[in-house]
Parts: sequence; structure tokens; C-alpha cells
Amino acid sequence: MACREGWRESWREVLTSRGPVRFAWDPCVYEPSDDTWIAVEALERLEALGYRFESVLDLGSGTGVLAAVARALFNPSLVAAVDLSPYAARATRLTLGPDALVAQCNGGRCLRGRWDLVILNPPYLPAGANEVKACEGLLDMAWSEEAGHEVLCRAAGDLGSWVVIVRSSLSALDVDSCLTSMGFSKVATLSNRAFMFERIWAELWRRAA
Repeated sequence: MACREGWRESWREVLTSRGPVRFAWDPCVYEPSDDTWIAVEALERLEALGYRFESVLDLGSGTGVLAAVARALFNPSLVAAVDLSPYAARATRLTLGPDALVAQCNGGRCLRGRWDLVILNPPYLPAGANEVKACEGLLDMAWSEEAGHEVLCRAAGDLGSWVVIVRSSLSALDVDSCLTSMGFSKVATLSNRAFMFERIWAELWRRAA
């Protein structure tokens, strides 16, 4: 579905352990799906385990729902989100409101500093697996890992002290090598689901002291 000028976003919500969280969506933004909910489960588990984060960055934010969930769970003093797509950046701004930092750029190139937690649900499907040519090709980039899986992984490593990353059995990227080469170690698998043709899970990684 192509975006059209003047189109108004629709509002949806996800139920979390802290109550419902609303988020904005439009047809040129990746629609939250199984991988999104697995990331939500991972964040909820972190909160249940007593983790707290003062600054949270959502890389490749899409609708901004994961940043919004993290804000509800951890009550950080600073929430930020980045996406390459102008449609996603707009949806995220609507989701998070005027007090959040939302930027449109590739990976984390527009950011500096160190964030307590980086959340990354990257594009991980093989190139051509789900081509969508609408929206100037930006929607296809939300699916295909060729467009930036490694870029986002390395941005997470550059910017985060802790990283929650969503992974898929369909991905070709060696995430272990990406993050260990940047001084991270895997702490735990926080959420894990098997589907008919795919396994999706979310992991917690920590930068070495």
C-alpha cells in the first residue's frame, strides 16, 4: 500500500505488564508482528528481573512501540529513537510525544554518547524474501537485512552499554561475531518462539567492563 499525502495515522495498542501502550502506525511503516512482541516479552522480563535503565535508545524504531514499552517499564530519564525512514520517524514522534528525542538517520550516525540500553529489532530477512516496492522502497528496507542489519548491529555496539537484540533463524548475519568483536558478551536469551519455518528470539548482551 502506498502512502498518500494527507493520510492520517491509525492508533493501536499493546498490552504490557504495566498496562496498555499506544502507538501510531501508517502503511509505509513496518507493522508490528511476532518479532515485535518477542521484543516486548524480552523487555518485560528484564523489568521483572529488576533491571533499570536511565537512558534508552530504540534503533530502527518503526512505529516507536518498543521505545514506548521501554519507557513504560523502566521510566528512564531519556528515551530516544532513530529510523532511516521519514514515515517511521514521523510515526515514532507521534507515539512518543514531544519530549522524546527522535531522529531520522542511518543507524546511529546522528547520535553520540553512550546509552544504558539499546533496543534493536533489525531487518533480518534474506534479500528479496519479501520485496515491497511502495514507499520509495523504504518499507522493503524494514524487512531485508541486506539494507542494514550489520549497520544497525554495529551502531548498537557503538552506542550501548546493554543491548537487547531480536534474532531469527532466517538471518545470515553472524550477530555473535558482530557484538563480540565490539567487546560485548551474551548474558541471556530473554524470549524465544518457534514457528513453522522460523525461530525468533531476543537476547541480552552486555559491554565488558
